[in-house]
Amino acid sequence: MAVLVFIGFLVSAVATFFIASNLAVFGDAVKEKTKATSSFVGVIIGVAISLPELTSSVTAVIIDTPGLAVGNLIGSNLFNLLGLAVFDLIYRKHQIMTRTTIESKLYAYLVILLTMIVIVAVSFPLPTQLLHISYSSIFLLLLYFIGGQLINKRTEYQGRKVKNEKKKERYREYTYKQVVTRFTMLAIAIMVMGSVLTVTAEEIAKITGLGSSFIGAFLVAISTSLPDASSVGTALKMKNYNLAISSLIGSNAFNILILAITDIMYFRGNLYSESSPVNIIIAVASIIFVLLFLISISRKQPKYRFTYIVPSLLIVVLYFAVTFISFQLK
Repeated sequence: MAVLVFIGFLVSAVATFFIASNLAVFGDAVKEKTKATSSFVGVIIGVAISLPELTSSVTAVIIDTPGLAVGNLIGSNLFNLLGLAVFDLIYRKHQIMTRTTIESKLYAYLVILLTMIVIVAVSFPLPTQLLHISYSSIFLLLLYFIGGQLINKRTEYQGRKVKNEKKKERYREYTYKQVVTRFTMLAIAIMVMGSVLTVTAEEIAKITGLGSSFIGAFLVAISTSLPDASSVGTALKMKNYNLAISSLIGSNAFNILILAITDIMYFRGNLYSESSPVNIIIAVASIIFVLLFLISISRKQPKYRFTYIVPSLLIVVLYFAVTFISFQLK
């Protein structure tokens, strides 16, 4: 029985990666072919691409494992930053961190503020709630949308510039109906695989005794974040360095929004109060990672290659240190 659980987790993790990668491709195809407004399509595609994290966390609260839900999203943010650091080391000759815009820096600040609210919410859960929703989740929702609006206004000139560029048709071989059908089928498939991934992860937590928060923060988080890492790798190969970095930082902010949405769907109590202290350590580590990221993108272009890669090296080393500490506190 235990062997089947591990096989089920591995199969669902691999399937999640490939399905989510194709979902991103056909999401881009929908955006190219649809007649709806770009903002509306952007929201739909953004939600679809984040379905692995969303589905896994929602399934976690349905089966009453809030620690796994919180760990999945906070752990995904930590893994995203590790992935960015690894890519930075691989592409060190290009010094990709020096090729970002103000948008990435602003979203990094937003991620820090959002994560700080999560740390406070887990450390000192507020006793009162609005219906069953924690006030912390309300703060997260407000901060995310207000912060997002301010960042969009700050960078709207770049947005207009992008809109005026002539679009290239990359999906001529597909009709509109084919694109929408495949996008819908992949979205349904990712929800199914995300649910299987979460259920098997919870069983692994019981079998191994590692705890749902640890499993969520590392095994599930890595599985649901690999498609994001794949997309970043593709963007870097195309030398679109700013897109790669900004999309990953934006994904981290959206993951915390998903955490607030998950709390809204958790009717059995306060999601944060039932979370493990392990998640606090991971959240604090993610803030440190973002600060190291900010150092990388804010400084002048270093003369020496080793000096340039120091922040990314620290992120890689600290990730394994955090993993070890979290394992000890499981």
